[in-house]
Amino acid sequence: MNSHSESTVVVIGGGIAGSEAAWQAARCGVDVILYEMRPAVTTEAHTTDLLAEMVGNNSFGVWLSSKADGLLKRELRQLQSLVLDSADRCALPESYELLLDRQQMAATLTEALTEHPRIEIRREHVTELPRSGAVVVASGPLTSQPLARALYRAIGQPYRFFYQSSAPVVRLHNIDASGLVSGSPFDPQRDSGERNWLLDEAGFEAFCAALTEAETTVPNEAAPKELLERYLPVEIMARRGQHLLQRGPMSAGRLVDPASGQRPTALVRLVPEDAKGDLWRLAGIGTGLPPDEQQRVFGQLPGLEGLEIVRPGRAMRSVFVAAPATVTRSGRVADCGGLFLAGQLLGTANYTEAAATGWLAGVNAVRWACRREPALIPGETMFGSLVHRLTESDVSNYCPEPVNFGMLPTEREDASLSKEERRQLQVQKSEVVLAEFFAGQMAEVNS
Repeated sequence: MNSHSESTVVVIGGGIAGSEAAWQAARCGVDVILYEMRPAVTTEAHTTDLLAEMVGNNSFGVWLSSKADGLLKRELRQLQSLVLDSADRCALPESYELLLDRQQMAATLTEALTEHPRIEIRREHVTELPRSGAVVVASGPLTSQPLARALYRAIGQPYRFFYQSSAPVVRLHNIDASGLVSGSPFDPQRDSGERNWLLDEAGFEAFCAALTEAETTVPNEAAPKELLERYLPVEIMARRGQHLLQRGPMSAGRLVDPASGQRPTALVRLVPEDAKGDLWRLAGIGTGLPPDEQQRVFGQLPGLEGLEIVRPGRAMRSVFVAAPATVTRSGRVADCGGLFLAGQLLGTANYTEAAATGWLAGVNAVRWACRREPALIPGETMFGSLVHRLTESDVSNYCPEPVNFGMLPTEREDASLSKEERRQLQVQKSEVVLAEFFAGQMAEVNS
């Protein structure tokens, strides 16, 4: 690697976590070098050279702070997260989830980081870690083999793997849109911007049969522990049992067929991918089918025969570390000097969590370089509960899983409250303690 000053923070990886880490470190008043290997070296999942390109879905999860992921987003807004600020500005209107125009999101973050006077972006493939100074590795689940080997030599912990699948992005020009039903299966009364294609029993069973018979790129010898249920491709779900699809990505939820007044057997959720309404994602229907198989199988859906797949889904073998064995509450790797980890390499489950760990690593890398005590996120927050999961979980069972309200502490006197009342109280506590925490951080930065 090129040399750099001891006071400079180096960030390796320009994804969601790396972008947040670089921004927060620069905001603390130090110079930052952000390394991104694209376009010199690319991956099968990326299609542009923009920073923070979203290669999976285009959703940051639900808006509501009464949901765990929604509360984490609210907390990151309190902490002035660049990623959440950009996401709010790039959000597609009237959606139940925080859906983003992924091209606009990546362009917005790239522009902000490029124009920051303290951030230098180097388009280089890093294959060795710096021997000194504060370093944040946020290279993501598709970390290159040379960098993965260098990181392994530093932390001495074996990697773990899991298969992660993305869903196809389609155009609907050749579809009779009159057959699409508006609304979210989770909140039918709200105009969510989503569209749904309803399937009766015969149509659903025919689709499952086509999935089961289709060839997949996920190898037959894939270890069972690498096939996490949350991330299973739909063809694997169909082989294990149609109920997994009906209870999962193809669940009708509370949506009913306006023509019959009955709940359909299953449905295909279509969520917007861009502000123009030209592109749509088959929400939750991640797949590892080859592109031609995807066109054939999804093109057989009754009523969707004219479906045009413009961005095929894909299954990727993703890498992560057993974070609880080596990562501390500050995001620093124990006994490794100023080495910090962030993002999906830690085993985070979604974009919001990746941004949170980027915030933590960026801030604490600066504090380590300046010989200050680390900033430890209060445990009464969803952010703090996320950090606890990443650093205190049982190592033997550790794998990516999303935040949930069960992670938050509850007081004994709260036991008599209803679930909704407890959540409301937890949200209020989170806001108060995080405001105090952030005020203290800003006072130190400005001192």
